[in-house]
Parts: sequence; structure tokens; C-alpha cells
Amino acid sequence: MMFQSNSRRRGSFPILEIVGLLMILGAILIFMSQLSAYSQERQQLPEGLLLAGVPADGLRGEQALASIEQTYGAPVTIIYKDQEILLSPEEVGFRVNSEAMISAATELRMDGTFWSGFWDHLWERPQQTYDIDLNAEYSEEQLKAWVADLAARYESPPRPATIALETMSVAPGQPGETIDQEKAVEDIAEALFQPTGRTVVLSIKETDAPEPSMDTLQSLLIEYLMSEKYEGVASIYIYDERNGDSLALDVDLRQGVPTPVNCDIAYAGLSTMKIPLMVEYFRYLDWFPYPYEYDVVEATMTLSSNLNANFMLRDVGGDNIELGPPIVTESMHYLGMENSFIAAPYDDEDEPEYYSTPAREAARAGACIDTNADYAMQTTAEDIAMMLDMIYQCAEYNGGDLIAAYPDEINQTECQMMIDVMSKNDEGKLILAGVPEYVEVAHKHGYTYDTISDAGIVLSPGGDYVMVVFLWADVGWLASTAFPIMEGLSTATFNYFNPDLINEPRQGYGDVLLGGE
Repeated sequence: MMFQSNSRRRGSFPILEIVGLLMILGAILIFMSQLSAYSQERQQLPEGLLLAGVPADGLRGEQALASIEQTYGAPVTIIYKDQEILLSPEEVGFRVNSEAMISAATELRMDGTFWSGFWDHLWERPQQTYDIDLNAEYSEEQLKAWVADLAARYESPPRPATIALETMSVAPGQPGETIDQEKAVEDIAEALFQPTGRTVVLSIKETDAPEPSMDTLQSLLIEYLMSEKYEGVASIYIYDERNGDSLALDVDLRQGVPTPVNCDIAYAGLSTMKIPLMVEYFRYLDWFPYPYEYDVVEATMTLSSNLNANFMLRDVGGDNIELGPPIVTESMHYLGMENSFIAAPYDDEDEPEYYSTPAREAARAGACIDTNADYAMQTTAEDIAMMLDMIYQCAEYNGGDLIAAYPDEINQTECQMMIDVMSKNDEGKLILAGVPEYVEVAHKHGYTYDTISDAGIVLSPGGDYVMVVFLWADVGWLASTAFPIMEGLSTATFNYFNPDLINEPRQGYGDVLLGGE
């Protein structure tokens, strides 16, 4: 019995050994398979990896590189109103440093030992996720230039006011729409660094039409003088009493083209000098003028009476007519009218002692135009405009330089009387000719054979303004040319201040005869 049993044991198949060997072999194969898979996985970018917002897990380096460059190389869509404009990132020097990003991702993937990573792989432990920031650059200068070029091609900036010679007016400007270029640069730069949402809606700024300026009025006046073929010298000074703006135009048209004059042109003072004489007369009066005194002022300012002007000079001089002119001149200089003087009474045939002013000396030296100004009375358009502005400020606001200079000798009531009496002057139309009948103009004219002047305060519906015009030409009699030009200059100026009234009829000259004074 024992013999047979041993014989069977030696002849049985070694199943357990074979199964064990197979299991060992299987384990080896599984190990090698997992090891191979992990090795391949280790050559790829880690799972869950984002390269600047672009999924790159499972990709090799060159694949991730192509994905990043494709994403950030896509054009940015720029929307201007209802138009779409595509901006290629290359146009503004945009470049992604993708290789540096992939290198950073690879270093993260290789972080730690091989076997510890393999162990985590075998146990399918969740891997760490990574998000690599975008590494890119662009040219801000190129982007600003691109936006500026876009604005130049697409936006509609506001258009300034223009002159309309046919209506002697200033045509209003046009509103516009402009791109907020600073914000556009910021928004486009932000979109360049985004993987999605690469659309920028441009911010549009609506801009009101620019208000006409004194420069526009000046262009109109020059164009008008050219259209009239005026060949002389013109000085036009305007103060806008609404806002303090001013126009100072001295131009020489003797050669048929407008040449700016950058100096103070001395002109014959003529009856225009009766304005500062009137101011000095009211300063002289320490009392409210008696009727006969007011009559003297009125005859001087409305009838341009030289006789009554001399009465005023006599009173100012303390019953000495010879002392009146220097007192008036000193007062003018104290008020800032450095180029104005009265050296002798009106109609005095004796040549007075030479009186020097900067403008007179510039003319003598050839540094400024010589108008052969009257040796007895001279001024400039700027000086007279300054005087009228002081009267207006005094009358309207009880302030200004006149009140400041003579606080106890000139008052608001007297200044208003000055304006009232000058408003009665309808003998020398000039500025009056260019405004409607109902518009009050407080002015004083003056003219001789080669010089025509008018200086006034225009109380217009659209705003009050001071206007002073001197025209001079080396001719025997300028009035026939200058009178219509004066009307045109006044018309254009009134239209500037009253654009809604450009079609209103103007006074014109009617039957006024041209004469000398």
C-alpha cells in the first residue's frame, strides 16, 4: 500500500508551481507595463495642466506650443459702432514666450523622484494640477500707433466753425464722435492677454460742436477786407463783454495781401479822442452836471462840436484851455493808454511841442507803419478800445479800471450818462450802419481825408461788445471807400454775436452824406 502511494505523488503535474510562476510572470508583465505607461506619461505634460488658461494635459511639448500660439495668435476683434476690425497680434509686436512656459511646466512635471511618482501612479493617486501664467509681451508704442491710425480712419472729430462770406457770418461747427484712445489701448492690451473673449468694444466720446471763436471772426473780417479789395491799413479791436475774450487785428493790405502788423499803429486821434476827454470832464465835475454842462458834453459827442470840446478842455484846465490837453493826456497814461495824447486844443493852428509815445517813435524809426498821424492828437485802436471797456465795466458793474483808478471822482451813474450820451450820436453811422435799427450803439466817430475811425459799445441781444475800427490809406479822400467797409465790418461782427439775427435788416447809411471832419 505504501509503495503505490509514493508512485502516484511522483508522477503528478506541478500545478501550484506553474501557477506561481505564471503569477510572478504576470506581475512582472503588469509591473513592466505600468512602468512603461508611467514612463510615457512622464514624457507628456501633466494632467490638469493649464498653460495661460489653455488646457495642455496629455500633450507633448511641441503640441502644447502649437496650442498656445494658436490661441493667443488669434486676432482680436475691435468693434467700432457697427463695424468689426480685426487686429492681428503680430501688428502690435505681441509674442508669447511659449517655450519658457513649457519648460516651466516640464520642470514641475519632473519634480520629485521617479519611483515616488511611479508609486503614486500605481495607486492612482490624484496628481497635482498646475496653472502656468502667461509669459508674453507686446509693443505699447505699436499699439498706440495702431489705435491712432484707426481713429484717423474711422472717427469723425468735431469740425470747427467756418466763415460764410456770402452772409457775412460765421457758420457753426459740427459735433463729432471720437475714440477714447487711452481706454482703447488699455482694453486691447487686456484682450491680447486673454485666451477667450478677445473682443473689444471701443468707447466713443460724443463731442459738442466747437463754439466760434474770435479767431474765426478775425478770419471773416480779413476775408471781407480782401473781397472789397481794400488797399490800406486796418486796425480792429473787439472786446466781448460776455466773457472777456478779445480780438486785436492790425493788418496791412496795401500790397493786396493781408500782412499782420506786430506793432502798435499810431493814428490821428480826431474826434475819437473826445471819448477820453469826456471821461476827464466828468472826473473834473465834482457835482452832477448842470443842464448847460450836459449840453456841452452832448454837443461834443453827438454833433462832434470842436468848439464845445474846447470848452471842456478849458474847464478841465481850470479856465485855461492850454492846460487842458496835458491834464487829459496824463489821465490817459494813468489809465494805461500809453500811446494816446492830446497836445493842443481842437482847431489850434500852432504846432505844439513834440509829444513822444512808443507808437509814435516806432513810426518815426520805421519799426511800424507811419500813417502821417496828426501831430496834435494821436492814439491807437487798442487804447480807445481799452477806454470804452473801462466805461462799460464802470456803468454795468460799478467796477473795472476806471473806478479803481478814480474811486472818488468817477461813479457808476456818470459812466451810464457817458453811454447814454454817446448812444444819441447818429451823425456818423459807421458801426451803426451794420446793426439793426433797434440795437443801441454808444459810439464816437472821427475822420479826416486819409483816416476813418469809429469806436463804440454795441448793446446787442446776443451780448454786449466793444468795437473800435481805424482805417488808413495814403489817399486824398478815404471816406467813399471806408464807409461801406465800415458797415461790412460792423455787420460781420454783429452777426458773430447774434447768429440768429443774420437776416435782420440793417440801418445802412440812407441819405447820409459823406463829409470830412
